[in-house]
Amino acid sequence: MSVEEIKEIFFLTKCEVEAAESEDITLEVTADRPDLLSTEGIARELRGILGLEKGLKEYKIGKSDFSITVEPSIEGIRQFISSGVIKGIDLDSESVRQVMQLQEKLHLTCCRARRKVSVGIHDLDNIEKEIIYAGVEPKKINFIPLEEDRVMNGEEILEHIPKGREYSHIIKKFPRYPLLYDIKGNVLSLPPIINGTVTKVTENTKNLLLDVTGTDPDLVEFVNNIMVTNLVERGGEIESVKIVNKDSERYVPTLKPNRIKIKTDFVNKTLGLGLNKSEIIESLEKMRYGIVRGGEDLIEVLAPSYRADLLHEIDVIEDVALGYGINRLEPELPEISTMGIERELTKSTRKACNLMVGLGFQEVLNYLMTNEESLFNKMAVSASKIVQVENPLTMEYSAIRNSILPGLMNFLGYNKHISYPQKIFECGDVVILDEKKPTKTIKKRKLAGAICDYKVSYENMQSVLYAFLNNFGIKNWSLNKTENSAFIKGRVASLQVNKSKDYIGIIGEINPIVLNNFEIENPVVAFEIELENLMEAKKL
Repeated sequence: MSVEEIKEIFFLTKCEVEAAESEDITLEVTADRPDLLSTEGIARELRGILGLEKGLKEYKIGKSDFSITVEPSIEGIRQFISSGVIKGIDLDSESVRQVMQLQEKLHLTCCRARRKVSVGIHDLDNIEKEIIYAGVEPKKINFIPLEEDRVMNGEEILEHIPKGREYSHIIKKFPRYPLLYDIKGNVLSLPPIINGTVTKVTENTKNLLLDVTGTDPDLVEFVNNIMVTNLVERGGEIESVKIVNKDSERYVPTLKPNRIKIKTDFVNKTLGLGLNKSEIIESLEKMRYGIVRGGEDLIEVLAPSYRADLLHEIDVIEDVALGYGINRLEPELPEISTMGIERELTKSTRKACNLMVGLGFQEVLNYLMTNEESLFNKMAVSASKIVQVENPLTMEYSAIRNSILPGLMNFLGYNKHISYPQKIFECGDVVILDEKKPTKTIKKRKLAGAICDYKVSYENMQSVLYAFLNNFGIKNWSLNKTENSAFIKGRVASLQVNKSKDYIGIIGEINPIVLNNFEIENPVVAFEIELENLMEAKKL
């Protein structure tokens, strides 16, 4: 196949070819298809699209002699585990590389950097059949980590090896660490950090054992399904592992397909086609679905266990389009002609920005993401409830801003080397918690400006605000005495419009404590107003 033909085929998997050089193809894989993060998964998908195979890929599962006993000591730490055995697999250097790539790509994406789920792959022939998963005190953990040459305890692993330092935050807070070991004491892994050297996978490995551990039981099983089904594409046989909990036993993996019902008339209405039932089934089989024939207008499909993106009938219809051929769909003009118009908020934002530029200010753009330290501690104000990220990649971006002014202060602190006066502004969105809304939040547009100079006072910014309000079209406003710990007492005022009791902005001289927190060496005067409230006031 030519490169162009390859690109066309990959398009039907929703993958984009970024580069094709010699024997290597670099793909950007859509985020909702983690099963395509290795050559094996892609090959399985392409065999269906190219007509080499069709329908649901069925995997026969035998029963191994291996068992994993989950001890009560692991509860509340990382207690969920799944597993599987692949026997008779044929590995070489490239296939080992693909296995490791799949493992790491899953870790980075749906496993949330190993926090929710992590995967271990082991040489089965070096393990006893009875395995224990338990929580163990760090100093009682002793084994040689992968690629190391000496025995380390749990604390040393987290402190001295690269993977330990990178992922220590996941388990370091617990008095016991997760440990997977067999009845002879051979350590398979310290999830989610590193495997033991005794079970290292090489080109000579013929039999594999998977351990998939985490805090989300559904995601643990899903990731295990992806790993097992992709690995067995290299050849070999799948065997299940018995998981023994204190109150139950189960065998994993099951690879049970999910059942989804679709209606043929809804398929055609959505895609604008006139496909009959047989044509729809043919398209679905190319996309690796199994078919359970339903009534006249109903098709029940069996979706592969490694597909996590199928949440609704519409997701299956998308695959009908891909199987049919997206490039075969003919575009049609809508029956009703419509005309797009610019939002009033967009017009007002542009006008506000133009006015600030006309008043001699330079626009800056900060991220919507910030952190509590900048919003509250550095601004010397009491903390309030804000939208926070549960698992931030960096503490610098761990929350969504509810105010623009801290970002301007941070900007001034980083630009002390620029000549003065510095006159900057930003017009952007903030997010406020609102329990009455379906999303529990509301997005607002705010405008903030700041002047930093060797000598600057409240009056300098007051004249700017007066000029802005006049030119924006606001005729009836007042500045009233208020208090705010971010500003100097007696040098701060609230902005009220049309005699409303609610204030829509604040203006004043920044408190020296705040200046010191942001390492700003000169006085700063600033204001911040709610632009959407100003728009409403303009209409009255």
